[in-house]
Amino acid sequence: ENAELGIDYYSQFCFIRFWNYHTRHISPLEATLASAAKSAVEFSEDLDGNGVIDADEGALIIVVTKTGKAANLVSKYRPTGLIVVVTDSEVVARGCNSWSGQYPYLVESLENDENGNTMSKEQLLSKAVLWGAMQGFVVQGKKLVYVTGAGTQAADEHALVAVDASLPSQPIFRLKSTMADPGKLNYIKSLVTTKISKQLLAKPAVHVRSTKIICTMGPKC
Repeated sequence: ENAELGIDYYSQFCFIRFWNYHTRHISPLEATLASAAKSAVEFSEDLDGNGVIDADEGALIIVVTKTGKAANLVSKYRPTGLIVVVTDSEVVARGCNSWSGQYPYLVESLENDENGNTMSKEQLLSKAVLWGAMQGFVVQGKKLVYVTGAGTQAADEHALVAVDASLPSQPIFRLKSTMADPGKLNYIKSLVTTKISKQLLAKPAVHVRSTKIICTMGPKC
């Protein structure tokens, strides 16, 4: 948890977006889903200035998907917090373990409820929010970013992004403990680059924390 305090999520998002937009064509679907990740990052600003993103300062993304495509595109942009993946596919649910921030919520059907009646998007999302609250993911003050389909439940072909900044006052929405900064507002300077050279690796670290950590990641990290 302490390592999370050293991540500048906004700079990380801008870095990923810059290299995507300048190297290849971005589909309307990916552009829409990237905005969901950006909303989560912006909602997770440290509003009280204590150096910690508290539980009520963050955001939870709820993605409805059949194939996993929509959830994976959101994960690509590394939003803060969790991504609840609402799906009726066991394969997609198992695959959440290999993607950043995803947590599966497996349902029998995205279109019908337990009695076989047609289920609206609002009903499906309400079930997901209630389930998230029971898991401890939803607390008072946390913003919710909904990702659903345009005309369908799933967002795998055409996505809609909506934000709910208010939650009903119910005992089930309990405030979890927050991360504490052991360094008392110390900052960690990070360098993100796609050009790794011998000179970069050998150059001494010049900031206060003199430990240099080199991490290389593939396209699925």
